[in-house]
Amino acid sequence: YARQSVDKKDSISIESQIEFCKYELKGGNCKEYKDKGYSGKNTERPQFQQLMRDIENGLIRKVVVYKLDRISRSILDFAKMMDFFQKYEVEFVSSTEKFDTSTPMGRAMLNICIVFAQLERETIQKRGRTHGIPAASVVLRWAAKRPTVFGQSRMSWTGYAQRSW
Repeated sequence: YARQSVDKKDSISIESQIEFCKYELKGGNCKEYKDKGYSGKNTERPQFQQLMRDIENGLIRKVVVYKLDRISRSILDFAKMMDFFQKYEVEFVSSTEKFDTSTPMGRAMLNICIVFAQLERETIQKRGRTHGIPAASVVLRWAAKRPTVFGQSRMSWTGYAQRSW
């Protein structure tokens, strides 16, 4: 499974994610699920939904992702997904983050990572809201003020020279 919310220079393409996943499978047969232009904040993604239907129909035994946050950025959705995978005995693998979900410590590390994936999503959302027009008006107000020299409180140069110490 691969997901890319938007095309950015610093984000890894869906094609590259798929290559990482195929390498993890070591040449095994696989079906590709690609959601381009969808956020990981929820599960309302066409190919993700198809993946879940295919699991339910017994067609999938292992889900491989490039990175954990490609499949989910929500703690609640991830927990539901992992329960679903367990119910259908589906193995979950991240090709860049090595988790051993057969041990309590491995499951704990997986849960810690999803917490940080959700934190990153919420931080990105907040940054988007605070860098809009209100932030621009603050910058313009500061840019419009006349600069003052340290120790000078809006005095003319002649007033500054006559100041008593």
